[in-house]
Amino acid sequence: MTGTRSADARWMQGEAAADRQQWSAAEAAYLDALALDPRHLPSLIGLSTLHSRQGKHVLAHAALMRASGITPPHPSITYGLAQRLRYFNEFAALERCLADSRFAETAPVHVLARAVVMLSSIGAHEAAVKLADRAVERDPNSAAALYVRGNLHLFSGEPELAELRYEQSLKADPRLYQNAWMLASVRTQTPESNHIDRLRKQLSEATPGKEGEAYLSYGLHKELHDIGDYVGAWSALERGCRVKRTHVSYAPDEDEALVDQAIATFDAEFLRDTSQVEQAAVPIFILGMHRSGTTLLERMLSGHSNVADAGETGAFDAQVHLAADRHYANHFDAAVLARVRGMDIDGIARGYAKSADWLSRGKPFFTEKLPMNFWNIGLIAKALPQAKIINLVRDPMDTCFSNLRTLFAGVATYSYDQPELAHFYLQYRRLMQHWLDVLPGRILQVSYDDLVAAPEVVGQHVAEYCGLAYQSSIADVSRSSGRVATASAALAREGIRRDRGMVWRNYEARLAPLRAGLSSFYS
Repeated sequence: MTGTRSADARWMQGEAAADRQQWSAAEAAYLDALALDPRHLPSLIGLSTLHSRQGKHVLAHAALMRASGITPPHPSITYGLAQRLRYFNEFAALERCLADSRFAETAPVHVLARAVVMLSSIGAHEAAVKLADRAVERDPNSAAALYVRGNLHLFSGEPELAELRYEQSLKADPRLYQNAWMLASVRTQTPESNHIDRLRKQLSEATPGKEGEAYLSYGLHKELHDIGDYVGAWSALERGCRVKRTHVSYAPDEDEALVDQAIATFDAEFLRDTSQVEQAAVPIFILGMHRSGTTLLERMLSGHSNVADAGETGAFDAQVHLAADRHYANHFDAAVLARVRGMDIDGIARGYAKSADWLSRGKPFFTEKLPMNFWNIGLIAKALPQAKIINLVRDPMDTCFSNLRTLFAGVATYSYDQPELAHFYLQYRRLMQHWLDVLPGRILQVSYDDLVAAPEVVGQHVAEYCGLAYQSSIADVSRSSGRVATASAALAREGIRRDRGMVWRNYEARLAPLRAGLSSFYS
């Protein structure tokens, strides 16, 4: 006990030094604490966090892995450990960490709600539901718990229950405006049944320029669009985009330079040699622009008895982070690209194989539906020669307008300004053409229009490419099984819809900047 108290004291000194950015003093204090108690979990978490702040990603990961096998003594430490595990995309360890019954019973309910989001984000749906239900049982008036439970109902194809939870959450906290935004997306609104008046009232009460205004504006756009008021819908969308753009950082020139660098780095000669590390399950990477039909194709493939749907994970990026000893958000940066030719490709393959054990859930194939993996195609092809890579291609204006009218969470920072959106699309197409040129035969291009026009034909073609025997369940996307945890959650269960193209025509006069930026595709 004395050793633990002494370790606690040194850990607290480390935390204070880290707050002052006195890195050497903080590291010394954490190491002193661990000398007194090698299993002192707060110090391991603190050391991992310190190394991350110093840009030492591999050391940060190593400290965390020492911590991951230790049972946390307190809910706050459980949550701190879970946050670090999510940061490193250590899915299996994260699920085990949050399965602690003491955490579910003693952690504050608003903390449980955040933990539910973490579990849901990695596809641990059953664990997320269990924890969310316990959170609601413990506090039936917790707006945060009711909100995340509503999301899980929506992801599971239970829209009526989702609506009920969102309304209960709004009643508990009228300013938790995410509920209003999600209520708009649960179903197609009608002139007789909608939330338009309430949304307008909420907008008049929201703090200008804050995130709540963006949620409400996007919700109002969706509902006005549903009832055919395109003038009002555009006004709401423009307002939402304007607010959201002030909350994100995006530099178009950086992405253009990054594509240049990727093309120069991943030439055909470099891509010729591939890893020989075996993968127990075959990953099917479904990628492309957001809103290009990736969710629909994953929904189709997950109908096959031999395919698990892993959803949108950062599992592959997590291995690149370790190989580069550098963490990045969404896609690699120039510093990571500069290290590519020195990376341990077999190490990436081995690390990914461990993640795949959890992602595949025992099935021989699994989908990885992270659209932004189009940046990673070169590394995927080199590290995982067994992987299947499918790029969804949708009409440029359809794709980009769908991006413009979607409120994303932490991704697609290019999507709130028309010229920036068009520019990003051009870079995506430019990089994809490079991958097609240097990796002939490795990438299957799937047309979204063909997919919705002839799902059985395209489904058979996709199954053949993946090495799967075709099953008729592939075309049954309206089935009740499975979950969809993306912006397409409600649409994905409505069956194959053929009325989603050319929606932008309703706003054509307002989309001149976008159309001009994409003019090369329509000449």
